[in-house]
Amino acid sequence: MRVLYLVLISQVSAQLQCDKSIIRATVGGRFNVACTYNTNQFRFSKKYWCFGESRNYCETVMDTDGFTKAELRNRAQITDAVYRGLRILMTRLQLRDSGVYWVGIDKIYADIMFKIQVEVTEEAVIRPKVWPVGSPLLTCGGQPLTLRCRSERGTNVQYSWYRKAHPDAVLLQTTSDLPLHCAFLTQDGQFVCSAHNAVSREHSNAVFIHVLQPGHKDCVYLLTSEGFESYDCKTTTTPRITTTMTTVEVFSSTLVTQSSGYENHSLCVSQTWMERVFFRSWSGVPLWYDIIRWTLFMIMMVTTGLVHMCTRTRASGHRLTRKHQKHI
Repeated sequence: MRVLYLVLISQVSAQLQCDKSIIRATVGGRFNVACTYNTNQFRFSKKYWCFGESRNYCETVMDTDGFTKAELRNRAQITDAVYRGLRILMTRLQLRDSGVYWVGIDKIYADIMFKIQVEVTEEAVIRPKVWPVGSPLLTCGGQPLTLRCRSERGTNVQYSWYRKAHPDAVLLQTTSDLPLHCAFLTQDGQFVCSAHNAVSREHSNAVFIHVLQPGHKDCVYLLTSEGFESYDCKTTTTPRITTTMTTVEVFSSTLVTQSSGYENHSLCVSQTWMERVFFRSWSGVPLWYDIIRWTLFMIMMVTTGLVHMCTRTRASGHRLTRKHQKHI
């Protein structure tokens, strides 16, 4: 009896053989199955992909006649390349895709079937990275800042922020971002981000927050952690600024020099002699006003002179005409 069973198995294997019998994949991933079959005997037979524990009662989810179950459309495909074999592709895998599948060839009396076990699991997370959104120097002025946490691998990842305390850590919130502001920071603390899903959990490097100056709105705090750029709020937030103002006036040029404890800034408010000529006269009124006023005055004087000359010339002409008429 056992010998007959082995003979039947060997005959089935010769008629249909696939390259995988167990497939392990992650959510969002994909897999391919390549099968070969007796093309001389089953070239024109329908091939199908069947889901279910029992070969007799499994559900056909797609076949080579063009049928595909609605939930697998656009993410699963079965292709009969005949001499190049039968290929099955499934993409964008989901957890519910796990189970037993059968590659089948339609045959009178008894189909030829090959069993494949598919296991779809979540992708494990890796240690998340934490970084500040914006410049860390904002903390030196008491400005709000956000810490962001991300794991570069993993599916359906969830995040949580904890403040380390004794004996147990205190859960702060269950998001990837942790907002920091003065009202929240009353004392030094150590904060950790946790990234986790159904298969694994990882914690970030600790972020240390040092409160240099507590306050509800005008606090000063410092962030340190492995991978963070180092900075110092003690020298950033308490600058000594000395200011000197020097005014030097030569004709119409004014130079204002401002120097501070950190940098020397030169602010030159310079009005050249030509600018002074065009924009300000010595009388205190704009020069353009004087120019227009004197131009109009000169035009008026010239016009008056021309009118006077014309009047005298015309009077002389009349006198000569009268003398000439009397002479005649």
